Amino acid sequence: MFDTVNFWLDRVELSGGSPFDTQRYLSELTERQNENGYSCTGKEGDYQINIAENGISLKGSLAKYHLGNNIDTLTRHTAKQAIEQLSDNLHLDISKAKVTRLDISTVIQTKRPPADYYNYLGQKPYFDRLQATKETLYYNNHQRKIIFYDKTKEAKGAGVAIPEIFINNNLLRYELRFTKRLNNQFKANVTASTLTDEVFYKNIIQSWHNEFKTIQKLKNNSFMIEENTTLKKAKEAIIANALQIAGQDYIENCLNDLKAAKCLNNRSDYTKLKADLNKMLVAKNGNKNDLIQELEKSIFITAKYAM
Repeated sequence: MFDTVNFWLDRVELSGGSPFDTQRYLSELTERQNENGYSCTGKEGDYQINIAENGISLKGSLAKYHLGNNIDTLTRHTAKQAIEQLSDNLHLDISKAKVTRLDISTVIQTKRPPADYYNYLGQKPYFDRLQATKETLYYNNHQRKIIFYDKTKEAKGAGVAIPEIFINNNLLRYELRFTKRLNNQFKANVTASTLTDEVFYKNIIQSWHNEFKTIQKLKNNSFMIEENTTLKKAKEAIIANALQIAGQDYIENCLNDLKAAKCLNNRSDYTKLKADLNKMLVAKNGNKNDLIQELEKSIFITAKYAM
């Protein structure tokens, strides 16, 4: 489930050695001299290594580094092998390095193209929803990001070979990225060695599952009203159905237009309007969508058996 993992290895962890002792093991070395002193950048496999007087930064996909692709991701056991491989090749003890970014992800084989699922994934508390392209859906806050995207199209666009087992399949990538203040989020000092701890691994997989569960799941675009309903409920059902057909982005675009035109006097009014529209959007008219049921089941099974 591990993909991108960025590290910072402080000079104090080098047992008296210099960070620049590592540069001899890098390829594509670039050196710089400026007012901050000497520094250099190089490559070790998929990793970009930046070396300065105060320490070493490592940025890249740990999965791609170890497996040759990042369609497959790392389990707790293969993550340990990857960290050992990186340590051996750089002649550094990476186990002590601080984790500065951590991506938890996997590909889910779906019956339909990934983009077909996005209209049924609604708002998420404390996150901003953004469908950047037809193929990519983001949920952002200041410390974490959630991304759903078409892994097959992304791999083909990057010229990455797709493993034979996945050829001709729809591959939806669900990715949870911890991008800032990891120690604060996990209430622990997260180092490379932490990633292979069994309790930590189980907890982070559960976090990956829980983040998905708190996304609003929208219902079928079917129009169903109970018999002997009220005028108010009929109006709400019609609006809910229209909003579901238009999609979640329609609400965001309308709100952005209202804000740009400064239509409402108070900023809190936009928040209240958004909340009211989202309540209508998830109104009980129709059954839970088959695509959402499929996705929920796949993510539940992945989290249950991920080791």
